[in-house]
Amino acid sequence: MKKATMKAAMKKTALCLAVTAALGTSAVASASTVNFNFNGLFTMLTSGGTPLGNTSYAYNSWSGNRTDITGTMSFNTTAGTGTGTVTPFGFFGTPNNLKPAVAQSISFQAIGNGQGGPGTLVLGNMLFNWGGNNGIPVSIVLDASGLFAAGGANSTYTVGQTINQSSAGDVLPASNYMKGGKYQIGVVPVATTTWNTTLVGPACTGTNGASCMGRNPSGGLPLIADTAIPTGYSPTQVGIGGNPMIAGPFVGYNANFDITSMTVTSVSAVPVPAAVWLLGSGLLGLVGVARRKRSDQS
Repeated sequence: MKKATMKAAMKKTALCLAVTAALGTSAVASASTVNFNFNGLFTMLTSGGTPLGNTSYAYNSWSGNRTDITGTMSFNTTAGTGTGTVTPFGFFGTPNNLKPAVAQSISFQAIGNGQGGPGTLVLGNMLFNWGGNNGIPVSIVLDASGLFAAGGANSTYTVGQTINQSSAGDVLPASNYMKGGKYQIGVVPVATTTWNTTLVGPACTGTNGASCMGRNPSGGLPLIADTAIPTGYSPTQVGIGGNPMIAGPFVGYNANFDITSMTVTSVSAVPVPAAVWLLGSGLLGLVGVARRKRSDQS
């Protein structure tokens, strides 16, 4: 064996032994993915904060001012990331032709207080297909205080666990007091806030922000405080629930999603050596250096 080849082999062996030792002596963290079914409400607010009456469900218990929805959520309690689905629901159709709104590519990211500190805010991004308009971008900031409180300090959930409007940590949706408080929801585990997001990517151009159609994620940090005073709220508040939509047929309007109850359907825990998070990028760098040295010596 050539001296250079033998030297490279020895370095590789030493690297492997160092990695094995580091992982073997490191504490083990548990990355848990929790899956939920949920019930909730969708509310579309104008740029002034008043609800759009959904004609598809004009005679529901909310007189169409809110729309009952269902869906699923999957959330990784270690990474603070998640995905979701919303069962297609009728929007601005008729009882015989509901004109479905179809959500896709839903993602969630825990962002603390949105200002770099601890908190219970979650950033959501998704796309909607509706009325021949495909890829309508929606960004939203949620307060998941009730959801996180239900898991306790260790984010421990159990299959069959129900998280509802009587759970600890629940918060009021930003749209709770619209129309003089006539259609109050009350506290919920996950509520839409008045925070707005910063546009991700270049400014939207074209009719109804056409260049931003299909952009996902469309909103991110830093968060922007909404200082608008919505009309018809009792008591009066500052800020309109949701984030103004940037493209599609409802530019400037605000989509609100409030989750009223959740049920844990499954929990999976995957042991992850803590050293992986600390050594991962460094090890990749070492491997790259070793490869370059072998290439130079060959």
